Amino acid sequence: MKLTVILGFIFGFGIILTIIFFKQDPSLYLNGSALAITLGGTISAVVIYFSPHALGNSLKAFINIFADKNYSHDHVVNLIVDICKESRKKSLKNLLDYETVKDIPFLEKGLTLLVDGVDAAHIEDVLERDNRTITEKNIIAERVFRIASSFAPMFGMMGTVIGLIAMLHRVKDPAAIPAAMGLALVTTLYGLVLSALVFKPISGKIRDKNQTDTRIRDIIIVGVLSIKKGENSHITREKLEGYLN
Repeated sequence: MKLTVILGFIFGFGIILTIIFFKQDPSLYLNGSALAITLGGTISAVVIYFSPHALGNSLKAFINIFADKNYSHDHVVNLIVDICKESRKKSLKNLLDYETVKDIPFLEKGLTLLVDGVDAAHIEDVLERDNRTITEKNIIAERVFRIASSFAPMFGMMGTVIGLIAMLHRVKDPAAIPAAMGLALVTTLYGLVLSALVFKPISGKIRDKNQTDTRIRDIIIVGVLSIKKGENSHITREKLEGYLN
């Protein structure tokens, strides 16, 4: 998942920069004030719009795109079925030492509850609550970037208007107006790039990852409860395969 994000950024910015550097004068597109108005204005608006908690969730969700290890639904199903088989041969406490289990905190928590002898109803309540909480946090994080993608073009246009006002008051030579207008329009370009190539794609990636992770946590909940009930691996697999696409 993180590979597609990195490749997308490289490909998207690569095309834009290639056109600028090989077809135009790069200095025409570099303007610190324009970037400050567009990016700074967008960030300021988002900070006003959302609570510190929501902003923290969005930052964490963005980092998790690159930091989290990604597992397919099939992989998780096979892992839980293997754990179900091993639980009949070994102590569940020993299964907690498996590296793959430690890589999936939600699964580790579920198995820890099993080891602690917590009853099935309580295990289901705890895991369902945690699953719902994590999903809701990521929905908020997705919304932060989605709203930012709508603010960026606005501040780009605002920078353009500011530039045009200053240009019309200072330019005495009408022939110089087109060149000055081109410079003023740089802020609009920055706003469009930030919206279309940064904020909106990140919003979509967080939403996609959240849907995938929520389904994985659903699989884990069903699997952990199946192990708790002592069901054999075949029954467990049948239950879990219902969650596969």
